[in-house]
Amino acid sequence: MDADEVYRVHRPHVIFENVDGELILVHLEHGCYFSVDPVGADIWELLDSGHSVPHIVEALRFRYDAPADEIRRSVRAFVDRLRDERLIVPGDDSGPRETPAAGAADARPTFRAPRLEKYTDMKDMLALDPVHDVEAAGWPVPKVEDESWPSPDDATGPC
Repeated sequence: MDADEVYRVHRPHVIFENVDGELILVHLEHGCYFSVDPVGADIWELLDSGHSVPHIVEALRFRYDAPADEIRRSVRAFVDRLRDERLIVPGDDSGPRETPAAGAADARPTFRAPRLEKYTDMKDMLALDPVHDVEAAGWPVPKVEDESWPSPDDATGPC
């Protein structure tokens, strides 16, 4: 793992909201949305605030009870998946360099590998351009397809 490995949220293509510890991500360009558990939400928050992957691993070692190697492997796999889904992209290393403060050692919850659940059931609706791709009734009523208009099945990307 490169000591300066830093990523950033793939804005403006990705939007997100944390709802009671569950992170919801939407990739507007590809029309997929994702659900992330609380451990993944912690990783996302640290990525979004400019922390490098090694700093994230170190922060989680203090927040959760688990062997360092387990946390390192899980964070690496989760970050790789976020990158593969194009939710994050390589960033610069101008963000925070200090490891976030540790919590109380005796109150640490048990670490569980972060989960990223992917949903494509609303892909066609999320990919609609609300100005150009809808009928006069407005979003979410898509235009009637004609032969000159590309099919949603023609869309490319990781979704």
